[in-house]
Amino acid sequence: MHAGRSCMRSNTHRGGRLNVGHTFHASSEAVVLFTDAAIYDHDNVLLAIKPKVAVSDHLPLAIAARGNWAFGDLVSRQIIRAAESIGFDEMLLGLDEAMQSFASEKRLDVLIAGVSETAGPMHRRFCNWQQPGGGLAPLTLVDPGFYLGFGSDGRPNGLKDMGIPAPREGEFWQTHLSRHALHVFEFFRRIPVPIDPDDANTERAHLIGGHLDMTIVARDQVTVRQMHTWPEDKVGQKIDPFCGVAQIIYGSNTELRAAA
Repeated sequence: MHAGRSCMRSNTHRGGRLNVGHTFHASSEAVVLFTDAAIYDHDNVLLAIKPKVAVSDHLPLAIAARGNWAFGDLVSRQIIRAAESIGFDEMLLGLDEAMQSFASEKRLDVLIAGVSETAGPMHRRFCNWQQPGGGLAPLTLVDPGFYLGFGSDGRPNGLKDMGIPAPREGEFWQTHLSRHALHVFEFFRRIPVPIDPDDANTERAHLIGGHLDMTIVARDQVTVRQMHTWPEDKVGQKIDPFCGVAQIIYGSNTELRAAA
């Protein structure tokens, strides 16, 4: 999932940052992407609530970028225009060379979901800085596989840790993920996650919000569906995942319920 967001404080401008929330899954039939919609400033105050995925009008192609919002939108549109002009496969080949000139003072992490003319649905990821701990090398296209782009507060955060079962026998991943995506996003929404999800030493905040979108890039089309809205999230305010929620503590267990 790519609750899509990226918030690098040292490289953030008031033009806005994308939140860290996204989830990606690719299969032979489609790439499925889940993103939130929170765009915020360097003080983690919401600047806007809007979709984070740029979609081509002519190809089955969608781009999710995290980092500086304006820079991410510009790069996403350039990638889309290139693919529409020369095709998806040629765009990826050209991108290897073109991204060497991307500005590095504005951090950017990009996920590309499209349909290769030779290999079918696929997704690729690149960033323009060296991630800590020997993570993703800069300016290198990789296949990220099933990808959770959130960061954590240190607690176990795999799907099993969230109580999410494996897909039922014969169940498509698209169906499985759509059933559980909100659970995943609520899990990360309620914990303070690193502003840079790839660096646990950065400041932590509640950063996931606005609304939850599912984008499906299939062989012949892109479908975008808004799955959930957090109406308590307001532009001009910080995200408070417990607003309107009563927290009831029973011993070591905590239960969250809507406030009466």
